[in-house]
Amino acid sequence: MPLPRWAALVGERAMRIGLKLGLVGFLLLLLLIPLAMLGGLVEERQARGQEVAADIARSSAGAQDLVGPLLLVEAQKITEKKRVVSRDGHLTQETEQAAETVHYLVSPAKLAVDNRLRFERRGRSLFTVPLYHGALSLKGQFRHSLPPSDDGLLRPVRAWLVLGLGDNRGVRALTIKLDGRPVNADPGTRIGWLPEGLSAPVPLAALERPFDFDVALDLSGTGHLGWLPVGAETTVTASGAWPHPAFEGRHLPETPQVGDAGFKARWAVSRLSSRVQQVLAGCPPVSGECAGLADGRFSLRLVEPVDRYLMTDRAMKYALLFLALVFGAVFLVEALAARPVHFVQYGLTGLAMAMFYLLLLSLSEHIGFGPAYATAATACSALIGHYLGGVLGGGWRGLAFGAGLATLYGLLYVLLRSEDHALLVGAGVLFAALATVMALTRRVDWNRLGST
Repeated sequence: MPLPRWAALVGERAMRIGLKLGLVGFLLLLLLIPLAMLGGLVEERQARGQEVAADIARSSAGAQDLVGPLLLVEAQKITEKKRVVSRDGHLTQETEQAAETVHYLVSPAKLAVDNRLRFERRGRSLFTVPLYHGALSLKGQFRHSLPPSDDGLLRPVRAWLVLGLGDNRGVRALTIKLDGRPVNADPGTRIGWLPEGLSAPVPLAALERPFDFDVALDLSGTGHLGWLPVGAETTVTASGAWPHPAFEGRHLPETPQVGDAGFKARWAVSRLSSRVQQVLAGCPPVSGECAGLADGRFSLRLVEPVDRYLMTDRAMKYALLFLALVFGAVFLVEALAARPVHFVQYGLTGLAMAMFYLLLLSLSEHIGFGPAYATAATACSALIGHYLGGVLGGGWRGLAFGAGLATLYGLLYVLLRSEDHALLVGAGVLFAALATVMALTRRVDWNRLGST
C-alpha cells in the first residue's frame, strides 16, 4: 500500500536534515586527525622540556634526599668457646677467643633540621628549570648504646657520623661539629645502600656519653628536597620564596603557610608515628639493601605555577565539545535563517578552531600561558566571527558568534585554572547550551525546515 503524499514529504525532509547532520558529524570525526597531530606535538614539546630538565640536573645536581645523620660504629665481636682437653692424663678446660668485625647503626635521640631555601631558574632555549639553594642546619644528640648480642661481647673500634644525600654535586659548603669541636668530613657514607653522602670520624671517647652534633650544609638541587625522620624525635622546618610548593610523602607539615611571598612549613615526627627506626634496625649496616626505608620519607617539591604543556593538553580535551557546540550553533542558524552552509565552510570553521591550540602552544613558549591564551582566543574568535558573518549573511550574526566563542574560551580558561570546579562549570555550560537550543527551537516546525 503506497504511503500518503504528506508522509512521503515528511520522510524526505527528515532524511535531508538527517543527512546534513550526518555530514557534520563525519566532519567532526575528520577534524580529530589534526587535533591528534596537535596532541602529538604537545607531547613532543613536553618530552623535550623534560630532557632539558634532566640535562640540567645531570650538569648541576639532582633531587636531594637527606638520610641522617646516623652513627655508624665498627666493633669487634668477641666470642668465647670453651672446650675440655686432656693434658698429662688430666682433664682441663680451655677458653678460646675469636674476634669478628661487625657494624651497627645508631639513630639520633633528637634531630632538628632547618632549611632556608632560595631559588633560581636555569634553562636552555625556551625551557627553564627551577633550582634551589639551601642553607641547612642539622642539630641533635646521639646517645650511644650497644645493640643486644646473644653470643659475644661488642667492643667499638671506630665510629663515623654519616649523612646520606641524593647527589653529592650539590654540596657547596659543609661544617660538622661534635660537642662544639669541628671535624673533617670525607665523601662517601661507608654504607652500601647510601651511595651518595658524607661521613666524618667520631672519637671513641664521645661514645661513652651523650654528645651533640651540629651540621651546617649549603646544598643545591633540582626537583625536590626530601627528609627521612631517623631521629626518635625529628622536627623539620623549611621556608623559601617559592609560591607554589607541593608537600609529598608519608608525613604532611603542621599548618603550612603558603602565599605569593613564599612558604613556611614545619614537620614533627616521633618514633611512635614512624617505622623508620625499626626499618633501620633490620638493615645491613654496610652492604646489601634497605627495603622499605624510602616509604617513610617526606619531601618538598617545586611545582611550576602554570605548566604550559599540561594546560594545553587539558584544553585540547575539550576540543571536540567546542567543535560540536559551534557546529550545532551554525546548523541551528542555517536552519532557522534558511541560509545554507556548505560542507567546506563547516570544515574551514573547524580548522580555524583547531588553529587555536597551535597558537596557544607556540605562543605560550614565548610569552607565558595566560597571555598566549588571551591572544589565541581573541584571534580565533575574531577570525571565526568575521568569516561566519559573511557565510550566514549578517554582520550581527558573525559578531554574535564571535562573542559567544570568546565566552566559551573564557569559560574554558576558568575550567583550566580551577580544576576542583571543572565538572561543575562544565555541567553548567552544557545545561545552558541545551536550554538555549530548546528555547530557540520550541516553536520550530522541523518538517517545514526540511524542505529548505
